[in-house]
Amino acid sequence: MAETAFQTIYRSEWIAGFERDRSSLRNTVTTEARVNGRQAVFLTATSGREAVTRGANGLIAATADSLTQSTVTLSEAHDLPQKTDYNIVTGQSDQREIMQTESRKVINRHIDDIIIAAIATGSVVINSTASIMTKQLVNRAVTRLYQGNVPNDGLVYGLLTPAAWAHLSDVPDFASSEYVGDKPMPGGAPVGAIEMRRWLGVTWMVHTGLSGLGTSGAKCYPYHRNAVGWAYAKNAVEALAGYNEEQAYSWARTPIYDG
Repeated sequence: MAETAFQTIYRSEWIAGFERDRSSLRNTVTTEARVNGRQAVFLTATSGREAVTRGANGLIAATADSLTQSTVTLSEAHDLPQKTDYNIVTGQSDQREIMQTESRKVINRHIDDIIIAAIATGSVVINSTASIMTKQLVNRAVTRLYQGNVPNDGLVYGLLTPAAWAHLSDVPDFASSEYVGDKPMPGGAPVGAIEMRRWLGVTWMVHTGLSGLGTSGAKCYPYHRNAVGWAYAKNAVEALAGYNEEQAYSWARTPIYDG
C-alpha cells in the first residue's frame, strides 16, 4: 500500500552547533580598557638589584628601578552577517537572533585567538618533541616558571588541550579532590561554566583553540597573568543590530578594537 502525504515538522527553536562561544582567557591576562588612541602602553617594573650596605664614604649607593614599556597597537575586527526579509520570513526559527548570537561568538573567539598568539611567543620551551602529558612534564614546566621568579600568587594559569587534560585525569594528584583542595569554585562550577582545577599552584583549564589541536604537535601553555597584556578600546563587546528599509534586509554587527 502506497504511503502519501507525509508531514514535516520544523522545530521552532534553533539548536546551536558545536563551536567555541565565549572568551575564557580575557580574565587570565592583564587588561587595559577605554583606550582613546591607537596604542596602549603597558609598564613592567622590577628592581633588578640587591640590597647594599653603606660605602666607605658613609653614603648609601642610590639605584634606579628597571622600567620596561610594551606597546600594543590596536586593530579593528568585525563580524557582519546580513539576511534579507525574504530569508528571515521564510527561514526556520528566529533568524535575527541567530545572526546576533553567532556574531558575538565570532568576536569572542577572536579575543582568545589573539591572546593565545601572544602567549605562544614565549621563548621557554619545556619539551620540543611530541610526548604524552604526564605529571613529570607538568613538574618541569611549573619548576621553570618558579625558577624564573614567577610568583606563586594564584595568578598562574595553564592551558591544556582536551587530550592533555584527559591524560592528566589519570594522575591521582590531579584528578582527586583530596589533592586538589584549593578549587576556584568550591562545591563545583555552575552549569555552563568552564571547568578549572587548581593544582601545583596553577589554575588549569581546557581550551580548544590551542596550536596543533588534535595532532602530535599540539602545544600547552602555563603562564602568569602579568606576562600577557590585552587592550581594547571600549568597556565591553558591542552587539549591534539594525534594519535597512531601502534594501529590506536585517543585519547584526559585532565589532572590537583590540590588540
